Amino acid sequence: MKKILAVLLIAMTFTANSQTKKIIYLYNKLPITEAEFKSLDERKSYTKVMENDTAIIKSSYPHKVIGKLDSLQHVQINTYLEKIIGKDFDRNKMTMIHLYSQNDERIKKDSRLDRQWKYVTKHSKELQAFLIGTKDSQIEKKPKHHIYLDTNNVFKNFFFKDSNFSINHVFINPNGDIYIYYGLDDIVNVLDWST
Repeated sequence: MKKILAVLLIAMTFTANSQTKKIIYLYNKLPITEAEFKSLDERKSYTKVMENDTAIIKSSYPHKVIGKLDSLQHVQINTYLEKIIGKDFDRNKMTMIHLYSQNDERIKKDSRLDRQWKYVTKHSKELQAFLIGTKDSQIEKKPKHHIYLDTNNVFKNFFFKDSNFSINHVFINPNGDIYIYYGLDDIVNVLDWST
């Protein structure tokens, strides 16, 4: 009899706990309503779902974040780009960086993407673009194909430390304005959104 009572008590506890989890909706770390969450444009944001003992947290984040580097950050980023890219980098131009964390077909395809590189060449007086692999990506440096390596993970640590995507992007204007893009696969669209 005691065993049956204990089993029933445990079953009731599990049932009660599973039904009491509150759902919390966030957009860019700020609380929003369920209706607002459902109305978000999936093309412009991505969603992460986390669950703990008391709640299910559905968080949506924009693919594009706008910011500005302070003068010291801007100098440091430009100095680092000059170090890894060399004479092909010009700090007076708009700079598009596509950051890859995996050595797969994506970077190879993007290095040969005519639409991207024709646009960059056509606007080469004011624009430059680079494909950069993270330290652990196992990507080989190939300047001829616009491919470079961030052996110190400066870009990942500074711009994308919380990103779980295998490709991210940052557009840097000569005045320090930046556009950060999380997880978009089409580098031509990213470039279009930036210029």
